[in-house]
Amino acid sequence: MNYLYAAYAATWIIHGSYLCSLAIRYRRLKREMKDLKPRP
Repeated sequence: MNYLYAAYAATWIIHGSYLCSLAIRYRRLKREMKDLKPRP
């Protein structure tokens, strides 16, 4: 039964780190788009 808890915890850790990496990449992409926008 301990393996089940370990697998459950590992799954949530993987999902959390994936969501964090997505947020970081999205923020970086948004900043790049703002820099590329032509300024009148």
